Amino acid sequence: MSIYLKEVFKEIALQKEQIAYKIHFARKDRWGTNPLDVFMCDEKRWEVWNTYSSGKDDFNRDYIFSLIDFYPEQDTWLFGGIWKVVNKDFSNKENNNPYYIELSEQYKEFIGRLKITYPYKDRTTRPKMEKHFDSMIVKELLQEQYSIMTFPGYREVHLAFSALENIVRKDAISWKNALSVKGIYLINDLKAKKKYIGKASGESGVWGRWSEYIRNGHGGNVTLKKIMEDSDKGWKYVKDNYVFTLLEHLGSWEESEIDSRESYWKNVFGSRSEYNEN
Repeated sequence: MSIYLKEVFKEIALQKEQIAYKIHFARKDRWGTNPLDVFMCDEKRWEVWNTYSSGKDDFNRDYIFSLIDFYPEQDTWLFGGIWKVVNKDFSNKENNNPYYIELSEQYKEFIGRLKITYPYKDRTTRPKMEKHFDSMIVKELLQEQYSIMTFPGYREVHLAFSALENIVRKDAISWKNALSVKGIYLINDLKAKKKYIGKASGESGVWGRWSEYIRNGHGGNVTLKKIMEDSDKGWKYVKDNYVFTLLEHLGSWEESEIDSRESYWKNVFGSRSEYNEN
């Protein structure tokens, strides 16, 4: 038997209450960053996600009911809090974050814990609450706030920088154990549309190699180091645009065999004309 969200969030259930809210269906942005990764890694950055505007006053009601695309599961949203719009300033057309918001205490205990089922596919990201709220179904209430995604298996390791940073900084044991293997990986720069193929052949494997990128942003690669040293790019650019993918895990392969696979993948992606210099 399904439990509808309106049965839990009873203070919002009445239609006259719903007209005070806009829903924010937070989804992957144009640079490929997932709000779930941002939420897990940086609370302040998640707050900023709820202040964005393309120039229109989309959050033109008193409250924002935030939902985060929970991409590991189909048609699932993670409750991201209720935000009160305390002010807004559209006087500067270059300001993409014109809203001033504060987190409401209302249902705060459910943030990052409540998963909601709702097959929302519309292009509109900030629709009126009353058009959708009554059809939302409670899927699961986690015991603790969702902070680290489950290791998906070697064939599906594909992480934005912010997601990988969250995993590495929290020293997630399941990920650390799984990725402490030799392997070949891809770093994709979404904005420049350029790629870097690397190998992890050290004792700590892919985990150790990727941890270096989280620590310094370039892992010792000459080209990536230049990006970090560029005053117009640096850390923000790296965090917003790099995506890490495990192409192969190679177990106890010999160094020469690993080099051969690395060369193979460089040829596949044509990365020697991009971020690989050899």
